[in-house]
Amino acid sequence: MSEHPETRDLLGPFVMGDLDPAEKRAVEEHLENCASCRQEVESLRLAHENLVEFAAASEAPPEHLKDRAVAGMPGPAARRLVPPWAAAAAAALLLAAGLAYGTSLLGGREVAAATLEPTDRAPRAGGEVKVMGGGENAEVRLEAWGLPACEGEEYYELWLVEGEERVSAGTFSVGKSGEVEVVLNAPEFADAYPQVGITAETDTDPSPGDAKMLGGKLRGT
Repeated sequence: MSEHPETRDLLGPFVMGDLDPAEKRAVEEHLENCASCRQEVESLRLAHENLVEFAAASEAPPEHLKDRAVAGMPGPAARRLVPPWAAAAAAALLLAAGLAYGTSLLGGREVAAATLEPTDRAPRAGGEVKVMGGGENAEVRLEAWGLPACEGEEYYELWLVEGEERVSAGTFSVGKSGEVEVVLNAPEFADAYPQVGITAETDTDPSPGDAKMLGGKLRGT
């Protein structure tokens, strides 16, 4: 995750539309070939959208919480002085505020969950999946550990599975720790699928891969 820190410092401003045309074009070109940064942009965009939703909520969180979250998203004058983890901290603040004040950033109540079991490709891996909310507002909360670190153009993809059919619930990358905790946008009726799985993918092959790393049964709650 540290191969291109200068570009990563621009991802927060990119999501908020705070780049000049040249910077915006450079980031867009980088995202075409970098799965990890694309995933980070998705997470930042989700946090930004949820902050906007908070502003319109009837029961908004205290102003100091929103101020701290916004402070994590760099502005035009100081954005290059903000460390790359600042945007992630802002998203964490938003999550905490949502849980505390009843406007859940995970799409509402938990409607389905699964315990992820390892395959021979990742025998020490494990994880949990929770589907929050439903319909257009469904989101998936994923926590996994023991996965091999992504290298180069490698990334992981979470699938909702029913028989031979599988629908992507998003992509993510994993660092040297082998751990990941991420919130992904889910397709409609995500809780209706009986199984979930995680596969290892690469940007060099556009077709869905068969390298299954984790899998589990999705049960309603």
